[in-house]
Amino acid sequence: MSNVTLYTANLLEDGTVTVTGAADTGYPEARLYDRAIDLYWKDTVTEAKTFHVDQGAAGSQAIDFLGIPKHNFNGEDMQWQWSENDSDWNDAVTDWTQGDNNQIVKTLGSALTKRYWRVTVPSMANPMCSEIFMSEGLTLEIKAQPSPIIADQPNVQWNKTVGNVERSTKFGNAREAWEYHFNLDATDLAALEAAIANLDEYSKPFYICDHRSEYHMVRLLEPLKKDHGHHTNTRVALRVVSLL
Repeated sequence: MSNVTLYTANLLEDGTVTVTGAADTGYPEARLYDRAIDLYWKDTVTEAKTFHVDQGAAGSQAIDFLGIPKHNFNGEDMQWQWSENDSDWNDAVTDWTQGDNNQIVKTLGSALTKRYWRVTVPSMANPMCSEIFMSEGLTLEIKAQPSPIIADQPNVQWNKTVGNVERSTKFGNAREAWEYHFNLDATDLAALEAAIANLDEYSKPFYICDHRSEYHMVRLLEPLKKDHGHHTNTRVALRVVSLL
C-alpha cells in the first residue's frame, strides 16, 4: 500500500508576516497566504527580498514543508531558514539556485518547531509570487482496495436549448481529481479531522503529496465520507481536485 500526505495549515496565516520593501498597489503581502494561486504579491523595486514569519513566543506549529506554487524566481539563489531569536539563522534545507519558474517544494525529514522562519531571494527585477506555504504534513496509509482513482475533472457547463440541442461553455482547462480511501483507527481519524478543521468549513485549498509522490495544491470536492460500520476502525473517502 502507498501513502498520501496532507498539508492543511499554513504558518503564514497564523504568524506575523513581513516582506522587504513595499508591495505594488493591488499586489499586497496578504496575497502570499490567501490560498489563491492566481493572485500575486508583486514589487517592482529591484532589491533583495526576505519573506519573514514570526509565529510568536507561544507558537507551536511544527514545520516540515515549504511550497511556492507560482513565482518568477528562475535563476535566483534562494534560502529557506529558521531561527529561535530572529538573529542567528539556520538553513532548513541546503541553499539552492532555482532552475525554473515551476513549483518549488522543499521538505524536511523531521518537523521543526521554531518561532521564526524566512525565505530569501537576492536582488532581482520585478519579483512576484502567488503563495508561500509552510506546514506540517499528516501522512495516511491508503487502502489497497478500493485503490486510488485519478480522473479528469472537466471545466465545462452543458446547456440545453428549447429544441433539445446541447451546447457547451468551456470555462478553462480540465483538472486532475483524486479519490483515496483510508481505514483509520481512532488516533488517525482524530488527526485527519483536526487537519480538515484547518480548512475553515471546507472553504480553503491545501497542499497534498499524492500516492505518486507528486505535490499539488487542491481543494476538497466534497466533505469527508465516513463509514463507521467496522467495529474498531473508520473507513474514510477523500476526494480532491487540483487548482489550476
